[in-house]
Amino acid sequence: MKTASTKVIRLLIFIVLALIAIMSMYPLFYMAFSSMKPTIEYIKHPIALPETWYFDNFKALFYRFSLVRLFGNTVLYVGLSMVACLVVSVPAAYAFAKLKFRFRNGFYVAMIATMTIPGVTFIIPNYLLMSRIGWTDHIVSVVVIWAVSAIPSTVFLLTSLMRGMPDEVLEAIKMDGAKYHQAMIKIILPMSLPGVVTVSIFNATNWWNDLLTPLIYLQSDHLKTVTVAVATVLNRFSSDYPLLLSGLLLASLPPIAIYIIFQGFIRKGLVIGAVK
Repeated sequence: MKTASTKVIRLLIFIVLALIAIMSMYPLFYMAFSSMKPTIEYIKHPIALPETWYFDNFKALFYRFSLVRLFGNTVLYVGLSMVACLVVSVPAAYAFAKLKFRFRNGFYVAMIATMTIPGVTFIIPNYLLMSRIGWTDHIVSVVVIWAVSAIPSTVFLLTSLMRGMPDEVLEAIKMDGAKYHQAMIKIILPMSLPGVVTVSIFNATNWWNDLLTPLIYLQSDHLKTVTVAVATVLNRFSSDYPLLLSGLLLASLPPIAIYIIFQGFIRKGLVIGAVK
């Protein structure tokens, strides 16, 4: 009787998870199939599968909208933001987790409290600050805004991870004459690598999908990101829905690919980090 009820529960869980997976994947498949249709066919049969595979929409994206440059801009902004965020977050998390200094808990709580403030409240002050500095319509503005906005959550996650690491290892390396920064680089950073990779993937995904920040700070077309281009440049051709869906499809593929590629690395890194 118990075995039968367990099978029923597992079947219900499987059905629920399958429905969630279908609902999550449906927009992606819809964009994929719709982008393979000419405009006339899409208008006549918006839900049906394409009668013939039509790739001219992707060719138009590459030749008419400089898609390679847009992808290059986005990769550059995300990469610089990731480096800037980690350069600040890793030492800060190490200090909050393993070092003792005055007002440590107060500084930590104050920084974490900024996570509760809605990001939209910083839009006007940040824009006024960037305009007075002269960083508007420059890649520095986007990189700074992205990196600074992700630092509190990154420090919070890495601090929680580093606090669980044994202090005996740090004490042993300090007895050998190592300094604080050497202990961080040689011991803490390798052991916390899975957490660093995981939080970097989440940050990179959020930055890649961000529309508001580059839309506000970047006015020149040659500086725009893929998301902004899809929302603004392609919107001028809003009647050509297959072209628009092609751009949305290409813009959504890199975050999915990054997650799939690094998913196994994260699991492997967690095991390695646990036995070090």
